[in-house]
Amino acid sequence: MTTTADNLAEWWSLAACQSADPDLFFPISAPGPAPAQVARAKAVCAGCPVQRDCLRYALAADPLQGVWGGMSEEERRLLRQREAKARMRASRRSGQASHARRTARATADVQTRIHE
Repeated sequence: MTTTADNLAEWWSLAACQSADPDLFFPISAPGPAPAQVARAKAVCAGCPVQRDCLRYALAADPLQGVWGGMSEEERRLLRQREAKARMRASRRSGQASHARRTARATADVQTRIHE
């Protein structure tokens, strides 16, 4: 059985950040040198062969501080919000389509009974 820790170990050993300064990925505060630090961290992530795995991990393990999978904490939060809104819209559309199908079937049943 593969555990989450095993899966993490698989991709983590291939991560481009393994050879980078860990502090680069965890800026202290938003003002000052932090934006440049985040940009440098994202540049490391951009060339990483396991960037998607890292981002998936960060999204699942929320809240995580720092840059993971090429995204800052704020960017991951916004991504989660967009995905949640998209799921809600899809759910509403699915519910509306389901309602329309039930209504059409009920109407067809009534019309069939009238003509019998």
